[in-house]
Amino acid sequence: MKRLIYRVDDRFIHGQVLEGWVNYLHIKDIIIVNDVIANDSIRASIYQSTLPSGSKFSVYTVDDFCAKKPYLKTKKKFTLILLGSVDDLLKTQETFSSNIYFNIGCVADRTHDVCINDSVFLSLNDFHKLQTLSENYDIYFHKVPWEKPVIFSHNQRA
Repeated sequence: MKRLIYRVDDRFIHGQVLEGWVNYLHIKDIIIVNDVIANDSIRASIYQSTLPSGSKFSVYTVDDFCAKKPYLKTKKKFTLILLGSVDDLLKTQETFSSNIYFNIGCVADRTHDVCINDSVFLSLNDFHKLQTLSENYDIYFHKVPWEKPVIFSHNQRA
């Protein structure tokens, strides 16, 4: 698995992220990229309090994260970058490289039109955005690393 894991999960840090990603892959560097959380120190500290001791935790607005992109190229160990939406993922495109694992873990708005699996429900707009992204990158839908992923293809139909 690639070292930079970009995960879209509208719940950010929860049991699957902690046990399934952080502990399973021994991830010590966790970054939340979200404008709302970056401007809410109480919410950010609640997320930080759930992490294992020794974890490095950062929260950035989307713009601030994009400004830090040279920092990402120096990462030698797994880094988990958590984003709350497909839109936020696409806004960070300038930080993408060939060393990224794209995971869509949970987008739970069940009113959306496209069901990928039992935890990912996308609007048609988000589905089409991922189709475009998948022309250049592999995108995997799964909750935890050991679960067999659904692999998104740019030829996939809604």
